[in-house]
This record gives sequence, structure tokens and C-alpha cells, in this order.
Amino acid sequence: MKYYAYVIYSPSTGDFYYGYFNDLEKVIEMHNADQIAPTKGKGPWTLMFSESYDNRMRAIRQSSFYRSVKGQRFMKKMLNF
Repeated sequence: MKYYAYVIYSPSTGDFYYGYFNDLEKVIEMHNADQIAPTKGKGPWTLMFSESYDNRMRAIRQSSFYRSVKGQRFMKKMLNF
């Protein structure tokens, strides 16, 4: 089973969210339908970046890196923010 580390962005609030899930399309729909508590009421959300992994732990580690200060700097530089 594939897992994805992903970064989404809300242009209306300027917020980024970093997460992981096994179905990328479904999780984006869930974020936009306010079904995920940390992003509820802050949408609409746009997928900015994703990476696929063969195991869940690797996706979790990558998502955790994106949440770190170093990871956020890296991601914003890569996305030209």
C-alpha cells in the first residue's frame, strides 16, 4: 500500500498543513469538506506538494520533517513562498 506525505495550502488564510495519508485524493476532499479538525473552517485547501512512500513510517517521518522549522523553510523555498 502506498502512503503519501503532503503539503496543502489555504490561500484564504495563508496557512500550510503538513500531513500523511494512504489516499491522497480522498484526504484533500476531507480537508475541503471540513472533516479534519486542524483544518476545519480554514479552506479551501490546495495541494502544493506530495511524495509517495511504500511504508507508513517513512511517510510519517517525512511529514514530521515538513512540520519542523527546517522543513518549513525548505518547503517554502522549494515552492517559492
